[in-house]
Amino acid sequence: MVDFSHQDLMHSHHSHSGSYVSHAVDDLDSIVAKAYSMGFKTFCLTEHMPRTSMNYLYPEEIEKSYTIESLNKNFNNYYEHAKRLQQEYKDKMEVLVGFEVEGTDKEHLLLAHSFKHKFDMCVGSVHFLHGIPIDFSVDKWEEAKSLTSDGTTRTLYKDYFQLQHLVIDTLKPSVIGHFDLIRLFETTELVELSQWPEVYDQVVKNIQLVNSYGGLFELNSAAIRKGWDSPYPKPDMVKLILELGGKFCLSDDSHGLAQIGLNYHKVWQYVKDMGITHISHLTIRGTIEQSVEELDGSSFWDQYKNL
Repeated sequence: MVDFSHQDLMHSHHSHSGSYVSHAVDDLDSIVAKAYSMGFKTFCLTEHMPRTSMNYLYPEEIEKSYTIESLNKNFNNYYEHAKRLQQEYKDKMEVLVGFEVEGTDKEHLLLAHSFKHKFDMCVGSVHFLHGIPIDFSVDKWEEAKSLTSDGTTRTLYKDYFQLQHLVIDTLKPSVIGHFDLIRLFETTELVELSQWPEVYDQVVKNIQLVNSYGGLFELNSAAIRKGWDSPYPKPDMVKLILELGGKFCLSDDSHGLAQIGLNYHKVWQYVKDMGITHISHLTIRGTIEQSVEELDGSSFWDQYKNL
């Protein structure tokens, strides 16, 4: 069994592979092997769950002639594959078999709830608003905004966090994925959410709901490779989560070998700059919390020293 008694408990709660996701690369076996070689002790497999309508397929999935039936078959194959890898690595690294929720609509969430019991964990995300993917491109983000009641960013944010609340309330996901993903393609200067009381209040409600059942907010390094100077969530969100007593974990949201642990050293500096004192991670047996001071001494960070 994996030894959880020492400080080198590096983890990622969010990953994808080219075996099961159309916009990822590299096979699942290679992904897990690379995570192990880098010194991860907990690595969560979280391929996207199938969507319930062709209206929610991404453009590249349509180009590849994906269907709802093929997505379901693909997801079932993933589950069996992931369980085999979990057994294969059980004495070396804890592999948690999970899935990521797209957060499209109520039908999708009910499907997620129906098979959640089979999995070790899930990542609760929102990727679509008004039927439009909000992290695919600026044009799609703008299209989603145009479909709000008044066509404003303010209302788009409100809609996002209201749908996120539904995801959280329905599924109680172990990990909240990229909490402020809605900001990815915001082209204007970042607004202080306190200027939008109805948005701010919804954010507070979401954080409090996650805290009520012990969910974790991921510090997701993918935002850095997408052009941000911080991981998700941005500093104002981190401060609010801390003020409300929320807990954080780490994720790389990798979509291939090159992204496993990518920019983790930058995320770790962000952790210290934001004054986060403890980091949590999931195990089969429950959640483990460690001090940032202890984790800072991990040999895991040696591989980043020359970057």
